Amino acid sequence: MLNELYSLSTALKSKGISTKEWHREYKPLPKVTAKAPCIRIWLAKDSSIRGIENISAEFAQSLRKYGNNQGTFPAFNIVPLYRITDKEQLSELEQIEKGTIPFDKIKSWCVNDNWKESIVKKIDRSLHNIPQTLSDLIGNQEQPERALVSELIRLASGFTNESGKSFRSALDKCVFAKLKKQEDLGILLAVLFHKGNPKKDHNDDTGVSISVVLDLLDWQQYGYPATSQHITEWINDMLLKSSLLSTSKQSESVERDAFGISFINPNEPMPSVKLHGFDVTLRSMFNGQPCQYRYEQIDDASYPIAMENRSLAKKSLEWVAGLEREGVTWRKIDKNEILFVYPSKLQETPPRFASIFGSSQAESSAQAEARFENIAKDFIRTLRGLPAKEKPDFIQIFTIRKLDKARSKVIFTRNCSPEQLIQAAEDWETGCRNTPEADLGERKIPFPLQVAQIVNNVWKQNGELAQGKTAVERMKYYQGMELLLDLMQESMIGNYLHIVLTHSSGLVSHIGNWVHGGSKCKDKTEERTLEKLRKETVTLLSVLGLLLYKCGGRKEKYMESMAYLVGQLLKISDELHTLYCKVVRGDVPPQLVGSALFTTAGETPNQAIAQLSLRMNPYITWAKQYRFKNMKTKNEESWRAGWLLGLYEDAANKLKAIITNSTRFGDFDKAQLFIGYLASFPKRESSVTASGDDNDNDNNIGGANHEQ
Repeated sequence: MLNELYSLSTALKSKGISTKEWHREYKPLPKVTAKAPCIRIWLAKDSSIRGIENISAEFAQSLRKYGNNQGTFPAFNIVPLYRITDKEQLSELEQIEKGTIPFDKIKSWCVNDNWKESIVKKIDRSLHNIPQTLSDLIGNQEQPERALVSELIRLASGFTNESGKSFRSALDKCVFAKLKKQEDLGILLAVLFHKGNPKKDHNDDTGVSISVVLDLLDWQQYGYPATSQHITEWINDMLLKSSLLSTSKQSESVERDAFGISFINPNEPMPSVKLHGFDVTLRSMFNGQPCQYRYEQIDDASYPIAMENRSLAKKSLEWVAGLEREGVTWRKIDKNEILFVYPSKLQETPPRFASIFGSSQAESSAQAEARFENIAKDFIRTLRGLPAKEKPDFIQIFTIRKLDKARSKVIFTRNCSPEQLIQAAEDWETGCRNTPEADLGERKIPFPLQVAQIVNNVWKQNGELAQGKTAVERMKYYQGMELLLDLMQESMIGNYLHIVLTHSSGLVSHIGNWVHGGSKCKDKTEERTLEKLRKETVTLLSVLGLLLYKCGGRKEKYMESMAYLVGQLLKISDELHTLYCKVVRGDVPPQLVGSALFTTAGETPNQAIAQLSLRMNPYITWAKQYRFKNMKTKNEESWRAGWLLGLYEDAANKLKAIITNSTRFGDFDKAQLFIGYLASFPKRESSVTASGDDNDNDNNIGGANHEQ
């Protein structure tokens, strides 16, 4: 990750883009939600709490807190003051939340203290130890900002554990004073009560943390409140200056870091960056890897990174992951993985590099349905339209995955030239179109990051997903990018082809039987289910065509192969069986003759063809007679019997010329069988229906050669 971020920092520097640096222990506030609010607490000069108010999620994003897991300042976490578990009280509390609050009743419920000892100790450190450390680091400058922070620290340290002088008692007093006035009822109830679970131990059930931020009631004399962007940035500047001063005072024994600049070991962990959904700690090496101990180069000793480059890496990662650059330089793959893409030369209006790999989760539903071909077209036009001096030498691509609570890892990293990425996108589109049209709706080309899900989906014979407790992950998301960039060996492509064929056999058989039988949906729910299955099958066909294309299989050639023709023969049989049942029996059976032999055809094609010949004999005999009836009733047209009979015999004639004694199909043959079973028929139906004379002529096709 450090190498990728170093090249990004070089690109940022060459473009003159300045990035904001935050001190490693000056961290953002937790994400504000309805269940996890952020509350500002106003402190008066006598160390009493004179007010509490909600802080919006947007404003909270501009604030920070200094400290670590042991405590933070001026913001820290608390939990509700009291815990209630009585069913009647809980039920009554829900009703009270919707109306006025009976003060005496509420106060009578405040019995079970919810602040266990560990919470009290952490809050105590946040009010005393951490503020003192912060005071030492920001120095003694004679500035209004310093005076403001000093006063806030003085008031916070005034809270003690003595009876009536604690932070908890001051908060309790303020809440009840506001309750009497019926002010800010929503905040007050959130601070007062945790709706506990009586079946859980109290130590394991203290509720969701509430983020609180301390501020001065009379802040006007200092120019800004403590909870302001100005004071937040001032504290950060002071902390950064303190770090630089501390580093400069260290040993004069200067070495060189991995990137060639002066290195003095700061003897502190690498910085962390809060990404979208998880935190990432930058590391050169991790002491959990035993190999380091062999050479006595533990942690960053084997790959030293100077403070300057640590800062650059942190700022670069924060810049590239900025919300405003979603879809351009990054996109979320899933909750624990993020893709980053950036060029070696940055542009004022850059192409949407990340979007070509997959549509962003944060985009609107209309954009999320954007097609690969449209995004690729815009991307290629923008990239090729850049002036020569702005064209990047390379494009860096990498993904970061959160492995567990403490570790993250670069799973995939690659750089390629702009022309390589353009050619890869064009080949991707060509490969996904490497199948004939199908009667399933408009063709849709999947994005590279969607391929893994298509491959991993396991389908039952009834067209339902076989979702277990643990999702199937035979293919990883990043391997779709390997497929795009031609980094995957042919043996691996063959492996994923085998997996997708195994997983999707049930879907292909089910949707083929449904569509060929002309089944009608019973209700809107069934219509939505069918439409979803159609879309799934359309993207599945694109993936099959792509995998064949990557291994040299082209539709112009494989559409004449035995496997494809067997698939077409099964489809024709389904259609002819359907027509016979509608005309003769009045309804269509749940399974058609071609669909019934679909699995057998994939394993033992010759046996399937022999069985098909026997089963289709009565339907073919009927079609030869019915084709001359000149029936024009919808879904019972006699010309259709002649047309299907002609298609059947054409496919049978072609098969006869190329059929082999092979007893089994390989994976590439099975893919062609799948495609053939779902592909549209040759476009002959329109000419058949042109006129009555044409009908008679085309119907004669059915009596040509090799009648059965």
